[in-house]
Amino acid sequence: MICGSGLLATAFSKPFKHRDDVCIYAAGVSNSSNTTLSEFARERERLAAALQATREVDVFVYFGTCSVGDPEAQSTPYVQHKLLMEQLVAQQPRHLILRLPQVAGHTPNPHTLLNFLYACIARSEAFSVWRKASRNIIDVEDVATLAGLLIADQTMRGCTFNLANPHSYAMVEIVGEMEKVVGKPAIYDIQERGYHYEIDVAAMLPALAKTNINFDNHYLSSVLSKYYEKF
Repeated sequence: MICGSGLLATAFSKPFKHRDDVCIYAAGVSNSSNTTLSEFARERERLAAALQATREVDVFVYFGTCSVGDPEAQSTPYVQHKLLMEQLVAQQPRHLILRLPQVAGHTPNPHTLLNFLYACIARSEAFSVWRKASRNIIDVEDVATLAGLLIADQTMRGCTFNLANPHSYAMVEIVGEMEKVVGKPAIYDIQERGYHYEIDVAAMLPALAKTNINFDNHYLSSVLSKYYEKF
């Protein structure tokens, strides 16, 4: 069963929509800049209700955020909220918490990093780029493929780990690749801010080895072309 209707929920819908033994919880606050306490409280209520209703499932899958490892983001209301939700999910013994980075895919959500960059460049709107910041990008279809393998692995019950690209990209590199896709130069100023942090994906590597996913030097450009060339 699927809880949610957004980018992740859609990606998981085909293999898991009609499975009663797996609950994919892909709902909740989607804007990492959100500070509205009522929205956080609403998600907590929905999540608690979903956990109560699915006590007998083989595995309850929840998506956290890799930003818990980002020194500049880990104290934000959004990240603190996600950690509290993880604690709630962890009370269900047969859970699987997958922390995700920036997920690329077809979504009307204007708050995603990639949608924001695309819109600014396409409209010739000015924005700021943090020179020292990096972001991790992964295709939503690759998330679904890797998660599917982890869900099928009974040894993964009760685990929490990162499901991400082994390589993060400097923000200036991401902007540069988006410029190529849009076919227009970005208008931005550079700020000497940001932080590069490593995302530990060691626990994901055995599953990755069973797929044809290739996080090579062309991965970023391929993903951006896939979702934004005809956006």
